[in-house]
Amino acid sequence: MYKDFKLLVDGKQAFPQILKRIDEAKKSIKINMFIFRYDNIGCKIANPLYLAANRGVKVYLSMDKYGVILESAEESKQSFFHKKVSLFDKLQILTLRLGYPTLSEKGYKSYGYEDLLEKISNHPNISLDIDRVKKDHSKYYIFDDEILIFGGINVEDKENGSDVTGRLYQDYMIEVSGSNHVSNFIYKLNNNVNLNKDYYYGMNYKENGSNIFEMKDLYIDLINESNEKLIIIMPYFHDVKEVTKAIINAYKRGVEITLMVPKLANFQSSANHRCMKKLMKLTDNNINLYFSNKMVHTKLIVTEKIISLGSTNIANKSFNVLSELNIFMKNVECEFSNELFSSIDENISLSEKVTDFKSIKYNKFVAFLEGKLS
Repeated sequence: MYKDFKLLVDGKQAFPQILKRIDEAKKSIKINMFIFRYDNIGCKIANPLYLAANRGVKVYLSMDKYGVILESAEESKQSFFHKKVSLFDKLQILTLRLGYPTLSEKGYKSYGYEDLLEKISNHPNISLDIDRVKKDHSKYYIFDDEILIFGGINVEDKENGSDVTGRLYQDYMIEVSGSNHVSNFIYKLNNNVNLNKDYYYGMNYKENGSNIFEMKDLYIDLINESNEKLIIIMPYFHDVKEVTKAIINAYKRGVEITLMVPKLANFQSSANHRCMKKLMKLTDNNINLYFSNKMVHTKLIVTEKIISLGSTNIANKSFNVLSELNIFMKNVECEFSNELFSSIDENISLSEKVTDFKSIKYNKFVAFLEGKLS
């Protein structure tokens, strides 16, 4: 089972595979991305797309203009596709820079591809959808309607190693091979119907006249159905009432619960810590809680029966505002699950275990603001 599924661990595995698929594409490349930053990896992805178009490949690029706020607020502070920023966006960018001042490079840097956007914009084989504020947090690539790559990794340097503070990033993408699998994915996008019994997609989706928000309920159902183990790894893990209640009820059923969040997230770290403290307190410190020294960007829930991996955080905005994409797979022994659990074990071994809720410190005022804005 899942012989057509390949786990790509971190950007160091994901980006070479994406570049390989771009170079091999013969007919079409479709990309839907939240963050596409103007930096080294952004240029390394964009230039081969231009070259693919030169050899006759039809390239479709959809980049959410909503992402310009984060693209311009941290790291290189440069968006690849969104050069014009509204006054309202500038105010939000300034607020983020003031609130999280260590997240961006000093000054502006040239990466040697200043004319590439113009070439891409004017190419007859490239179609751009970059001017809409879609609030679409999902990330996926489709190559020749034969290969699908999706998950949590944006196009930016920090996903390819470490951020400007030197902190390692941890994340996953999944490559699925086969036109039948790609057709299943597209059918779910267009009709909100899953066709395969061995896996299914969960989505928040607002295209083609649809307004579907199912990820919150799917996460809660997954937690409620756990009887033996529950592993949740999230970069942004907030106190969403229904999810918190489901986790507490799982604990009362005797489920072994393991949680991991970054020790210091790039955003909303106080909100994370507030939620972790509450969960530890309500379970008498009987949750296995780990603070990762990496910037864990993974959105992962595992039970004894199901693995869910994708783009959806446990946060109100992820459940009620943003388009999202996760896959739900049976938790069976195979190469995919073995590699995933090996990666989880490695990340746990490199993390700090928290044994007492009293040791968890955070700024209550900041946590309140982050919770409201999340």
